[in-house]
Amino acid sequence: MPTVRDAISLVRTQNKLLSSDNVISDRAVEKELKNKAIMLIRRETNLRKLWSTSTIFNEIPCLELENVPLSSCCAIQSDEMISRSKYKLPAISEGIYGYLIQWVMNVDKTQNFNYLSKNRYVNYRKMNPTIREVCYFIDNRFLYITQPDVQVISISAYFEDNIPKKLLFPDCECSHKVDYDECKNPLDLQFKCPGYLTDQVITMTTKSLLDSYFRIEPDRTQDDKSDEKRTS
Repeated sequence: MPTVRDAISLVRTQNKLLSSDNVISDRAVEKELKNKAIMLIRRETNLRKLWSTSTIFNEIPCLELENVPLSSCCAIQSDEMISRSKYKLPAISEGIYGYLIQWVMNVDKTQNFNYLSKNRYVNYRKMNPTIREVCYFIDNRFLYITQPDVQVISISAYFEDNIPKKLLFPDCECSHKVDYDECKNPLDLQFKCPGYLTDQVITMTTKSLLDSYFRIEPDRTQDDKSDEKRTS
């Protein structure tokens, strides 16, 4: 799988106007690449493709949680506590079936947590106040587990943004931390896009950048001359 830097280089080599001596920064190219990839990946996951692959998903193997009052996030009057991620998650892409989340589990991968939207969870609790099914929901980019004893989880999702280092390298003693150089340049990370879509993403990005930065205004000279003849 190419790195982000490789993908940027492929875009620049498709057209001499996008070569490295132009005003278009690598950051601008990267942003457009990600936008096009997100658009196509949403289309594919809506068709139930890519879900069983590791091509587009990134894992946070050790996401720390903390206890918060249930009433602080849900319209439920209760003294109960639930678990919430200490930090906000990067933006998770969404399709017609909801968030593009492959799974949420405990760090040992022995327990899988089911997703339930916050509204459905609130309604579920109102109808069944004594039942305590453990599930997760996401609100304001925080992940919640409806069981206060859960303090660390693992999540695999299609994140639209890079995962912050504070999430990949937590202070806890979890043995499931990511094992790679935390000082790695973001451009040297993998470009999360399936191989069969990469060429299409490169072509769409090139066209979009050319249209944005090198748009040529139509020549109005001949039209102006025609207008002069008609009015004379």
